[in-house]
This record gives sequence, structure tokens and C-alpha cells, in this order.
Amino acid sequence: MLKKLSISLFVLLSIVFTQFAWAQSLRNAKDEATITRGEKISLPYQTIYLEGGEDVLFDNGPLANLPGGGFGGADASVLQTALGLSTYGAGAQQTAGNSVADDFTSTASWNIETISFFTYQTGSTTTSTITGVFVQIWNGDPSAGGTVVFGDLTTNRLASTSFSNIYRSIDTDPLASNRPIMKVDATIGTNLPAGTYWVQWTLAGSLASGPWTPPITITGQTTTGNAKQLTTTGWANLLDGTFPQGLPFIVNGTGGAPCPVGPATNPTPASGSTNVSINPGNATWTNGAGTTNVEVFFGPVGNVVSVYSGAAITSLAIPGPLAYDTDYEWRVVCKNDTCTGGPVATWSFTTELDPGLTTLFVDDFEAGSGLWTITNDGGTVIWQVFNPPYPNTYTLPVTATGGVFAADVDQAGTGSTCLSTATLTNPIDASLYGVVNLEFDNDWQALGATDFGYVEVSVDGGTTWTAVRTFDVTDVRNTHEVVNISSFVALQSFRLRLRSVQPAWDWWWVVDNVKVIGSGITPVELLSFAANVNETDVTLNWSTATETNNSGFQVERSNGTAYEVVGFVAGHGTTTEVQNYSFVDQNLASGNYTYRLKQVDFNGTFEYSNTIEAEILVKDFSLGQNYPNPFNPSTTINFSLAVDSKVSLKIFDVLGQEVATLVNGQLAAGSQKVSFNASSLNSGVYFYRIDADGIDGQKFSSVKKMILTK
Repeated sequence: MLKKLSISLFVLLSIVFTQFAWAQSLRNAKDEATITRGEKISLPYQTIYLEGGEDVLFDNGPLANLPGGGFGGADASVLQTALGLSTYGAGAQQTAGNSVADDFTSTASWNIETISFFTYQTGSTTTSTITGVFVQIWNGDPSAGGTVVFGDLTTNRLASTSFSNIYRSIDTDPLASNRPIMKVDATIGTNLPAGTYWVQWTLAGSLASGPWTPPITITGQTTTGNAKQLTTTGWANLLDGTFPQGLPFIVNGTGGAPCPVGPATNPTPASGSTNVSINPGNATWTNGAGTTNVEVFFGPVGNVVSVYSGAAITSLAIPGPLAYDTDYEWRVVCKNDTCTGGPVATWSFTTELDPGLTTLFVDDFEAGSGLWTITNDGGTVIWQVFNPPYPNTYTLPVTATGGVFAADVDQAGTGSTCLSTATLTNPIDASLYGVVNLEFDNDWQALGATDFGYVEVSVDGGTTWTAVRTFDVTDVRNTHEVVNISSFVALQSFRLRLRSVQPAWDWWWVVDNVKVIGSGITPVELLSFAANVNETDVTLNWSTATETNNSGFQVERSNGTAYEVVGFVAGHGTTTEVQNYSFVDQNLASGNYTYRLKQVDFNGTFEYSNTIEAEILVKDFSLGQNYPNPFNPSTTINFSLAVDSKVSLKIFDVLGQEVATLVNGQLAAGSQKVSFNASSLNSGVYFYRIDADGIDGQKFSSVKKMILTK
């Protein structure tokens, strides 16, 4: 929409070059008669370089109409109120869903490298505050059947931005300095055959006002072109009052045949892929024929940046981890020595959902306000859903195209009030989640110190409420709010409400895309895990406080070596009640054992418990088989003593000759373990014998065979 002078419009655009081009069109009549390579044709509002190196292909018009007459000796783009003009600039704010468009004609095939636009934000310094420019090109009037042949309005194509040395001012105050116009260069990189095209653009900046786009400005002239503007209500002719306006922009590149480079193909990840890992590894592609250099762009949709420029490559590592559930875009521009901005291949993919996050509630208000109970607390208006065109300049970051939820006093007129509460009808169950976040898109505009907006929660059924986010006299425009409400509602069921307290006119509060996200879920909360020994059996007992998607428990045991599975106990799926479990490991030999539980979800994910130990006490003498067997050169021999004993453990060859003594002395009752290194012996069959004299008079003797292989 055009912002009138009375509303203090903010603005954009222009360049000293355009003023020079306009002056040339007045001075150099010879340029219209004799054209040679590298020369230019100067026409009203246009400068066209037909051939030669990279240069200006098209200049849509002048912006400065008072050279050297602006603030500090800079040039001025003077608004001519004496002619009935009143518009500083046209709204081109991406956040508000506004964009502008104007046409140009190519007389031959053009390789377009960049397009320069002009814009301003009211109140900026000469340091540019522009953060984004979004461009698409149509093969005809976008409001009358044209189709897009290049670009989109989500990819940030900002290459550079700087002060144009032009200020936008008014004829009653030509030295005004609060609207310095910035030149904004957008990276394009496409070939267009001869024809008439429309370029559409929208901008982003860091200040609250704008960005705005100033029209072509010519002293004494009211009608300067045929530009158009797109708002939430659709396309319309860009007018200042009743006068059609054109917009200044400059097309840069080279003329002649299309770049002799083919486009990149065969992307991996494939364009349109979903559920892509947040650690995707390398992106790969096939370069077009004739490619010697490439430039690669990557980033979230709407914030794509250059990540590589150099010699031709076909693979590039994607820096991970990426964000979960996010749309990413990547582009490959193929180039060579004669084609510095060749064909652009653009692809996209969406990353996987965060396995640790659960959406507990979501409402985008596309279906109305049916999930909420709305009450009037004494005002004249209440919370309600608005659809485009919205009654006010809502600046939600989603650039809403559908329903939004608003407590909008301003739309009701002078004297209206909004004292209203919207309460979520059904409670939200967060009983399984240790971390709970509330998210919503927000646009808050207050009038005075008595205006408040409260986001509140209750965990006692609505008896008492706690504010988790408060809005006051300070405007909070165009934000995505993320509020950690874990300390108030974690592991509980809770209610949510929006309460507006606005007793005066000219105020609104708009929200959209309300979400409650739970995380920090514990699949199984283990309360206890213990072992009891009975003779040669070990009984394991454990209990859980809560379970989520629990398939069961795999019981694993180790006696000093690797864990082995000894059983499985089914779980209870999902429950918030205490559950008790038991498992008996039977007929164990004497020794020390370690146990753990492997908790397994229905989807196959798992986690281990802590470990516990159990010892089987020996009641008999025994000699175990060495392990490993066969061995080289070392092995281990286990034996058990029923009581304290004098023990002899010796090694013999097949001839019965003693070759080693491993034990010769007094040992305590219980399980024993001895290592034997046979590095000095030859391969063959050997025997080991134990002789034990117990302190209670018991005697024990046993012999076993072992094999040494070298």
C-alpha cells in the first residue's frame, strides 16, 4: 500500500548513476543515431548497453532530481507536493506481505548478473539497515496472466547494500536527512531471451519503519511509469493519488548469446526430499557441460547464503547438525570464463522431525476459534478470528494468509475497549514431559500504560493462574515468541489462556500458530533394581514409576567377559502407575556376576540401566576348564574352595613331567582365578592338577587337559 506523506512514509531507492543516465539522455542526442560496440542508447528513463562486457543492461529511471541540493551536499529525491504528489515511497515490506513490480524490455538475449534496487527505512543513518531482498521475474504482467521464469520471494538474494548518496525529501524541506536511500544489489544469475519482463521484489530491514520504495522522480512530472504493488488484498496499480508511478531499478549483466554452460543436475539429497537427517553429510550434484567454476548457496529457506565459490566441484559437506523439521534450500551456479553468472539450479529438502519433541497442542486458527472459550470481561469487543484483509497492519512473521486470533480494539473504532479472555477449552496433558515450551507468532501494539496482555497457565483446573508472558506499554511487533513454561507445568496437566486488558482505543494484540511442545520424556523411569542370591540362583527385582511405549526389558549378564542375554521380561507399554518386575537366573556356578537391563521401546530404541553385582558362594570344591582353550600363549584357570585350604596347582606335559607350578600355599575359601603364560613351552597337550587340603580335613584333587597352539 502507498504510505502517504501525512503518515510519514518510509522509503527506498536510487542512485547517482540514474541521475547521470537521465542527464545523458538530455545531452547526448548523438547516442540515438550512431551505435557501436560498447556504446549506449539513452532513452527517457533507460540506459541500455547493447554489447560489451558486464555492464548496465537496463536503467528504469532517475531518482535524484536535485543534484547536490540534499543534506550535506548529497543529491536529493524531492517529493513535489506542489504538483499534488504526496507519497514518499511504496511499502515493500516482506514481513507485511507487500511487494512491488515494474517492467523492462530486453532487445536481445541477456545474461543478468545482478539487479540494483533502491529503498529506505525512515530514521536510518547512512549505514544501510537492509537485511534482505527477494526477487522473482515474470514473463508478463504478474496481475494479468504472467508466469514466473526466475526466482522466488523466499530466497534472500542480497549481495551488497550501501548508501546511494541520495536523500528522499519534500519540496518544503529539501535538506531533510531522515530518509537516506540505499542501493541494494541482488544476485540473479539467469539468461533471458529478448522480450518484455516484469521484475517483482520485496525487502527486509532491521528497523520498524519500512523498507519503502521511492518512485521515479522527475522535476515537473507527475506520471513516471506503470509499476504495480502487491498487498494482502491483491495486485493494484502503484499510484500517487491518481498519478501512475514507475520505480527505479538497474539491470546489470552481459548481452549476447546465452552462457555456454549447462545447468547442474542430479542433486543429492534429491530436491523435495523429506525426513533428511540433521547430519546429512555431503551434498552432491553433476555440473553442466562447460563448467569450470561453481558457486554454491545453502541455508534455511529465506536465508540462503554463499558457502563456496571457486573451481568446479561436485560435492560439498553440509555443516551439521541442521535444525530439526526445517526447510533448507541449496543452489549451484555453473560458470566459466565467459559466463560469470550461468544457469542456476535450485533444490530443497526438509529435515527429520526431532525425535525428542512432541507437539502437545497446535492451533493455526485456519478453522476459527473453536478450540477456545471466549469471555467478555467488561469491554465492548472480544477475542475473535480475522481473515484477510485484516483491519490493521498486522506484521506477524508468518506473513499470515489465513486466520489469525486477535483482540483488536482499533478495528471497533473510537471509544471501544477490549477486556476479554480466551481460555483453551481442554487442558493440555504434559504429565510425561520434563521440558515444556509454549510458542506463538505475536504482534502487540499498545496505546498507553494501562494496556496489558497476559499469557497465563493454571495447574489446578483454573482456580489460580500464573502469567508466563506479559505485554505492556512497549510495543512488541513481528516476533516469534518461545516461552519455557517447564517450571510451571512440567509433568502436569495444565490449562492455558490469553487475557487482554485494554481500556482505550487504537490498540491490538494478534497471535497465530500457537504450539505447546513437550520434550525431556523419560521412556522408563526406573525406581529400583536389586539382586538376591539363593543357593545357585540370582533373583533380580526392579520397579518403574512411569513407562512410555515400553516393549520390555532384556536381562543381560556378565562374569567378567562380554554381556550375554539371559532373558526378556515384557513391559506395560505406556503407564503412569508403579510396575514391579522379577527375573530368576538359575543354576549358576560359583563366581561374581554383573547384571544390567536393556529397556527396549516398541520402535526399537533402547537404553541401559545401571549395573548391579551378585556373588554365588561356593559350597563345594571344583576345578573349571581353562579359557581360552586352545590358547596361545596365555590362559586362565578357575577353581573353587569350599573352605580355607592349602592348595597346589601344577602344569604337566604328556609324559607326566612337571613344567610349571602356579599355586603352592594357603588360600581362602571361595572362587579363585589364576593366569598361566606358556610362552616358554612348545605347542602340544598339557594337563593341570589341583590338590587341596581343607582346614576341616576335606581333601580335593582334580585334573583337566589343555591345548597350547603356536
